[in-house]
Amino acid sequence: MALMQDLTLSEREEFARKFKTMVLYFGDEVPAAQAAEEEAALRALPRGYDLGELNGLNIGCGNRTIHPAIVPVDIMRKPPADQIAGSHPHLSENALLSAPDDLPFKEGSLDYIVALHMLEHIGDPVSLVRYWLSLLKPGGGLGIVLPDWHYTWDARFDRNTLGHKWNCTPALVRQLYEEHWRDLAELEHLDTYPYRISFDFVLRKHGTFVPFRLPDASTFKSGFQLEKEGRFLHGE
Repeated sequence: MALMQDLTLSEREEFARKFKTMVLYFGDEVPAAQAAEEEAALRALPRGYDLGELNGLNIGCGNRTIHPAIVPVDIMRKPPADQIAGSHPHLSENALLSAPDDLPFKEGSLDYIVALHMLEHIGDPVSLVRYWLSLLKPGGGLGIVLPDWHYTWDARFDRNTLGHKWNCTPALVRQLYEEHWRDLAELEHLDTYPYRISFDFVLRKHGTFVPFRLPDASTFKSGFQLEKEGRFLHGE
């Protein structure tokens, strides 16, 4: 560790790629890399809107919930009894419990989905991405962050059943897009920030985005009107 600290960030990244070891980041580099990942994934938001105006999911959120307006989704949740004890440090206590391939949302109902360091744990990412795209409204976005295996490890030798299931690279994602996702979405961004341990991509579902709108206020009924129409529920 002491020897690696004497190298620049780019030198450490090159060392990791050349000698097939995991790249090390130190100090302020860690939150800077995380911030770059989150900023890149959030470009999945439909353009011209902010988080407070939209409905989106953070799938496999862990403890990186990013923003209160994003619904966190995970297969596990930190129990309230463990919050003080500090166990399960990588889980959120308020995540929606769900499998990533069986979410409780109908097709065409979401504005955006983000998933950071989650898709590499899926054995069939092609089908899962197509499923997520089906849940998006036209014009909705899918923002993904993946590790680049050249700077982490080779999943062909990963014996952990919950570990990495494929060797992600920007070039492979582009290939998967051309072969499997192009009919559903546009590849809007790919590999846009400088930290080599991971990379991003954003898919924009084909079509024109229409946000949630409040119902027409003229259709609202008062209690007085409901009473006159014989539809008022009254408890004695």
